[in-house]
Amino acid sequence: MKIVKIFLVLVLIGATAGAARAERQWINNITVNEYNMTWGYTETYTGVDSVIYRTGVDSQFGNNDSFISAWELLKLDKEMRSRLRSEIDNELDVRINNKTAGIEVIDIDSSLSPGIIGNINISEPIVNKYKVSYTFKDSIFNASRIWFLGQAGSPVTIVLPPGIDVTSTSGMSNVTKIISDHTEVSGFFTQITKDRGEITLYLAKNTSFAVKASPLNVTNATSPASENVVKPSAIASKIRDASILGGGIVIILLIYIFKLRKR
Repeated sequence: MKIVKIFLVLVLIGATAGAARAERQWINNITVNEYNMTWGYTETYTGVDSVIYRTGVDSQFGNNDSFISAWELLKLDKEMRSRLRSEIDNELDVRINNKTAGIEVIDIDSSLSPGIIGNINISEPIVNKYKVSYTFKDSIFNASRIWFLGQAGSPVTIVLPPGIDVTSTSGMSNVTKIISDHTEVSGFFTQITKDRGEITLYLAKNTSFAVKASPLNVTNATSPASENVVKPSAIASKIRDASILGGGIVIILLIYIFKLRKR
């Protein structure tokens, strides 16, 4: 990502021409949701790198007294957010279907290591964290690909929402894919130029995550109309029973009338 250029300027300020470089880690964590995305960065300086970083901060944002104060750290924080915003505005680092239309950066946050404060000649590790939040106008479920711009050689983990499969990747080395209720892909940005890496994930909908309607239980189902319907066989049976009962009553009445007349 373009933010790398910003840090190179800060780190190299105040450094001697022959200064040795130690380990510097830059880790990307990207979480994609249906209508938004967050891109988190964790940057770690150790050894000589941390001394060089502190020296550059003191020279660029302080009074060059070999000590970094809280207000100098605040100036650095403000400047980093401003420069990061400027770099992203210059070239957006995410594209959907090879387009940036409908993608908007809504927030840029930074959390600089409090360990930066103090004497610049110490080599304690420095861990800085940054987070950029984006919104999408269209659902990611309608996308066939998503593209990311990052620092060449840096590790990255990309988490996709449930319902999206990653069919293939390009620009990513040492790819590992984990599939659970969602898809997670990790690897490294393959180098295109000195500091530039580009990754493309090719996407497809996963219908296995769709909610399926439960089949109707025919055995236990009762039709509302059937409750009020009388079967023809039941009608015939009732008529027969009524006829027998009526005939019996008539016979009893005739016998009773005959006896009365006989008397």
